[in-house]
Amino acid sequence: MTGFGSAQTRRDGYVAASEIKTVNNRYLKTACRISDGFSFLEQKIEALLREKIDRGTVSVTLHIRPEQRENRFTVDQDAAANYIRSAAALKEKLPPGLSDLSVGSICDFFRLPGVIVDQSSGDADLAETIWPLVQENLTEALAALDAMRDAEGASMAENLSALCDQLSGSIERVASLAPTVAEAYRQRLSDKVAKILAQYSIETETVDIIREVALFTDKADISEEIVRFRSHLTQFRAAMAAREACGKRLDFLTQEMFREVNTIGSKANEAAITNVVVDMKTTIEKIREMVQNVE
Repeated sequence: MTGFGSAQTRRDGYVAASEIKTVNNRYLKTACRISDGFSFLEQKIEALLREKIDRGTVSVTLHIRPEQRENRFTVDQDAAANYIRSAAALKEKLPPGLSDLSVGSICDFFRLPGVIVDQSSGDADLAETIWPLVQENLTEALAALDAMRDAEGASMAENLSALCDQLSGSIERVASLAPTVAEAYRQRLSDKVAKILAQYSIETETVDIIREVALFTDKADISEEIVRFRSHLTQFRAAMAAREACGKRLDFLTQEMFREVNTIGSKANEAAITNVVVDMKTTIEKIREMVQNVE
């Protein structure tokens, strides 16, 4: 489900500002962008997200800074001096044609690895200091995210409920048509047999037709499928009403409802029921698309 939440929190001398965005996905995927020097928080952030969110693509942007803008970066003078000495020694060994090359300014050496040191990244206690701040900040942002997702979920639940009502009416229509299937088949079979027999002047016993109709009726019985479909529909409504993540359960029940409807269409072999089944498949497909985005 789609949503957005943001928060800014001050605590223990630091400020944390976060934005969380979610878009639809059948599974849970997370992506974090965190201020330099705080990448060690990524695993904890992902664990927190997995506690709160079950499905969707989640993007988190987190900025952390000290409240007082002190400089947390220092220059490792020994590392810089080693680079400069190595560069000067290399210049002396260059061929005459390359001796005019400049060694560079001191600032040029600041770009080399190990010269600029982030003091916070080496603080073993920083994780314990920062995490309560980040956890509080992200929890607030997630609450705002949930508020937006709840609004979307309420609208989606209303649409799903209307589609379930359509399916409920359709399956009752199928149940009312089911008793007529055997009689319709008996009539078609009798007409065809009578036509053929009259053509060739042959007689047959009525019991033979009755036996054939009985065999067809047994094969075309859809009472079990109707009962199971009603059960799936009831469970679907109950899952929507529950105050917990239900997307995967709704997805499963949708597949089962489609399976029962498909079987009904195959077994019934009656035009009136087939027309209803086609409409039911269309409705179930709409539900399937929607529940992919339900957490």
